[in-house]
Amino acid sequence: MVALREYLRLSVDDLLVVAKEFLHPDLSRSALQRLLRRRGLPSLAALEKQEKTAQQSPHKPFKAYEPGCPCRRQASA
Repeated sequence: MVALREYLRLSVDDLLVVAKEFLHPDLSRSALQRLLRRRGLPSLAALEKQEKTAQQSPHKPFKAYEPGCPCRRQASA
């Protein structure tokens, strides 16, 4: 269940259809939702948001400078 949710990004309703067909015919939607919440799986919107933030390049807040006064470095060079 967990792997299907993470890999295929199925909604709860689609995951319920698959689970009823192949795993447990008496499974209810609320039981499936509780299982996903108990396993710590976020909603599909939260998964997409996590994926977007992971794909963004890391933010570099400051430019890297050599230590010392820039005017003295230019004069000695």
